[in-house]
Formats: sequence, C-alpha cells, structure tokens
Amino acid sequence: MKQFQKKINFKIRDVLFLFAVIMMFIVVISISNKNPVKVDSDISVAMEEWKDDHGADVDLNELPIGESVSLSKDIGGINLTDKNFCLKSVDTVFDVYADGNLIYSYHPTQPKLLGASYGMYIHTIPIPEGTQILNLRADPIFQNSYVTIENVVIEDSGDYITNFYKDNVIAFSRSAITMLIGMLFIILGITNGVVSKSAGVDLFSFGMMCALLGFLGFNDTLMLQIQTQHPEMIRLLTYLGLIFVPYPAVSFFASATGNKKSKLPIVVLILCAVNLITSVTLTTLGITDYFQTVSVSHMIIGIGFAAVIYMMIIAFVHHTARFQLLVSMAVSFGICIIGMSADLLRYHLGSYDGYSKYTRISILFFMMIIGVYLLREQVRALEQKQQENMTFISEMTESFAKVIDMKDQYTNGHSVRVAKYTVMLARELGYDEETIEQYYRIALLHDIGKIGVPSEVLNKPGKLTDEEYEIIKAHSQKGYEILKNISIMPELAIGAGSHHERPDGKGYPNGLKGDEIPRVAQIIAVADTFDAMYSNRPYRKRMNFEKAVTIIKEASGTQLSEDVVAAFLRLVEQGNFRAADDNGGGTTENIDNIHKRLAEEAT
Repeated sequence: MKQFQKKINFKIRDVLFLFAVIMMFIVVISISNKNPVKVDSDISVAMEEWKDDHGADVDLNELPIGESVSLSKDIGGINLTDKNFCLKSVDTVFDVYADGNLIYSYHPTQPKLLGASYGMYIHTIPIPEGTQILNLRADPIFQNSYVTIENVVIEDSGDYITNFYKDNVIAFSRSAITMLIGMLFIILGITNGVVSKSAGVDLFSFGMMCALLGFLGFNDTLMLQIQTQHPEMIRLLTYLGLIFVPYPAVSFFASATGNKKSKLPIVVLILCAVNLITSVTLTTLGITDYFQTVSVSHMIIGIGFAAVIYMMIIAFVHHTARFQLLVSMAVSFGICIIGMSADLLRYHLGSYDGYSKYTRISILFFMMIIGVYLLREQVRALEQKQQENMTFISEMTESFAKVIDMKDQYTNGHSVRVAKYTVMLARELGYDEETIEQYYRIALLHDIGKIGVPSEVLNKPGKLTDEEYEIIKAHSQKGYEILKNISIMPELAIGAGSHHERPDGKGYPNGLKGDEIPRVAQIIAVADTFDAMYSNRPYRKRMNFEKAVTIIKEASGTQLSEDVVAAFLRLVEQGNFRAADDNGGGTTENIDNIHKRLAEEAT
C-alpha cells in the first residue's frame, strides 16, 4: 500500500508540474498585448556602415555598451521603389527618420508582468521615395546592454522575410523535432506504464525536458515572434522555460540512473519555484527584469548539471541502472559538453555568429540518442509483455484442456489431439506460423463448454435421449460464453462457439452456412470429427482408419468444408493421421449402432 501511495504521489507531482507549465503559458498569452506590433512580412542593400553626429564612421556591430546612438546613412544613390528599411532589433527601442521626418517609432509599452523589453523582433519600414538621408536613433532598454540592431538592409519586405525564414529553417526544424520528441514521450509517460517499468525511466520528465528545450530553441529563430506578432509573449515564455527546464532534466536522470528516491529533483523543483516567484515579483515591481535574473536560471541549470554528473557517476559505480542506458546517457551527455565547449571557444575567439548554435545541435543529438534508446525499450517491453501474454495463454489453454478431458472420461486426450490435427490442417492450407499457433490455442479449448454439462449426460455410454442431446449441444454456446471476455485473446471463443456449425446450415448453435462459419471453426470441425471416430473409447475400439477417412470424405460440402476435407485427404495420402500402432484393424461398426447396442445392454 505504501509503495502504491508513493507511485500515486509521484504521478500527482508530474501532473501538477505539467498543469503549472501549461497555466503559465495561458496566463502569458492572455496578458500579452492585445494590439500586436504591425509588421510587413518580408529582406537587401547591406547597411552596416553608418556615421555618427560627428561624421565618424560607425559599425552597427561595434556599438558602445549602455549608450544611446544617433546615426545617419546617405541613401541618395539607392533605388527605393518598393523598398523597405529592414532590420532586427534585440532589447532596443529606436526611431527612424527620413530627411528629418519621423517615419517609424518603436517604443512598445506592455504590462509590467511581461517585463521591460519586447525582446527580439523583425521590422520592415517603408521608405519614402526620394529620401536622401536616413537617421536612426536607438537606446538599449537595459543599462548594461548594447544597442542591438542587426541584419540591416534596404530590400523588398517580402524578400527579407522569405530569406529570413530560409536562413532559420534548419534551426527551426531542430527545435520542432525536439518538441515533437518531447510530446511523444509526454504521451507515452502519461498513458503507458509498460515501458517506464521496463526501461526504468521517467518518460514524462524526459518528454517535458525535450519539449521545453525545443521551445527555447524557437526563440532565436524569430519565426514564432513573426507569426504571433507578440515578441514579448515569446520572450517571457522563453525565460519561463529556462526557469523550469532543470527540474524535468534532473528528474529524468534520477530515474534513469536508478536514483528514484533521490531528493535532488525535489530540491531543484523548489529552486525553480523560488526563482519563478522571485523573477516575476521583481519584474512586476519594476525593480529588475527577467533579463537580469536569467543568470539565476543559469546557476540553477549549473546545479542541475552537477547533480546529473553526480548521479551518473553513482550509477556507474553501483550499477543501479541498465548498462546500455548509462552508455547512451554518457555518450549523449558528452556530445552536449562538446557542443557547449565549442560555443564558448568560438565566442572567446571572436567567431561567435549565433547564440549557442552548437549547444542546441548537441542537445538535439542528446534527445535523439536517448529517444532512440527509449523507443527500443518501448518495443522490447511490448514484445516482452506480448511474450508473457502468450506464455500465459499457452499455460492457461493447456491447463483448461486437461480439465476438459478429465471431465469427459471417454475422451481423454481429445482436446490435445484435435489441436494437433488443427495445426496439421492449417499448415497444409498455407497459414503462417503465427496464425497456426493461434489456431492451436483455440482448438485446445473447443470443448470447454463441456464443463457445464452434467457428468451423467456427458459420460453416458448408451444412446442419448432428445433432451440429453440438447444438453450436449448446449456446450458450444456455453463454451463461447466462457471465453468471449478473455481480452488477451478474444479469438478463443470462436472455436468453442462454432466448431459444430455445418456448411449446409444444419449445424448448431446458430445454423451458420458456408463462409459464415469462422475459418478456424471449419478446420477444427474436421479435426474434431476425425478424432471422435479414430480414438479408443471405453465402450468401443477406434474406428478403422479407412472407414473414418471415407466418412469424412462423404461429409465434404455438407457437414464439413470442402477445401479443409481436401487438405485432410492430401495429408492422408502423405501418410499422416494414421496412428503408429494401427495395423489395419479397428471397428467398422457405425457409431449409431454401437450406441443402440449399449443402450440395449444397459436395460
């Protein structure tokens, strides 16, 4: 009971975490500015070199930190027909003038909860024809940051946006794949406990980690900002994602390394919650902004990083997790370290051209490696579960078959023999081995309904009365009722319910005709009829083999299906079905005569 309660508590914690993340997204979207920034969707003449108020050359990529800038650009020689002044801004407000006239002002206001900045955004600004001088006056939103104006060109707005999409499609695809992997494993974690138990991992946490990291990757592509026209919303959601990503990461690694009882995930979750409350409170009060508190998120990520390394070392030393999983985690984790190191090296060497480019690529590799392992575990776990089910079915059917034959003292071994004959016939008819195995199980239980028939009727040696015959006939329907609710293998009920149906419609219990009779029941009917005649009973010897074969041949198309009988006859010609101790003897007396004689002897 205690273990069950812990499992429930663990699931509740996961569901509450997912609910909290979803609610934060909903709140941010609902608070977001109702009037999105208007952007003409589209990109060209490069404009990196400008002049300051003193006429000195200024490079937009080398602006001073924390200072306002006032720049100008002579565009008198440029054809401005259908052209726009296009640029990307990051945490910067600015005004654009054409020959001294204000043509664009970007000073957005928003609720304090969303922070001081709109984050990154794309601008396409129409330029009046004939403009000679373009002026740009910009201020950084934060004192310790730069005026960040990038990708500045004069170009058709449609081309600008199109080329921007093309440049970012790979990064967007990486993030989309990561999110899709995350959603897949969130669903698996919620709906499927089989693989979680088998692989020994928390699929829900892995899925949340992937989904959050995927969303974080969308921020740098700007595609969501353009499509939603709410860059402030995407900015805040990115910061919130960064706040919470350590928890599912640590929780996943705790489960994967066999440290499910570790307190580290709870500690990290508390740190994340405190960070969230602090960041939101300080930003709403105007004391600081998410931009300044992001370093705290980085510190918590670092703590989570250290916790993961610690748990992996413990797992390797104490062998608390599957070796293949540990190797997969070690390799993927190593790739992440390489990616982060590459970004740091590029940054310090001055070749930095994108935020955490290789880190994001390495994270994608991490997701894919762990994802492939978990999917393989999913397949392996399901196959193992299926094998366990088949083993259970096999043991159950064989045990029931013995019970059935014990009930009927005259037909000891009948169920097993009919099942073996069914296999021979099914194989001759060309069925695959999986179907043949299934038919074998169905045939074993074809007479299970006899359990509900009184022993004095079932074991009566003489001829049955009409009433007794009706009781015997009822075993088909009873067998169907017994087996129909076995969900692991619902087909079991077919053989029990239909093996006494006849192609001419004179069978029971439902009077089915021809192809209305299930195929397995058609096969069992031939096997059952043959064994009923060609087996020893206490009151008679088995029937002569040739006579039994002749009777089956004569029943073709009426009592028995023609093609199954044809398969039976082919097997007979190949030397099958005849018992090893059959020397040509056996009774040739009709069964009805035998029952009549026994009834007379009884009186």
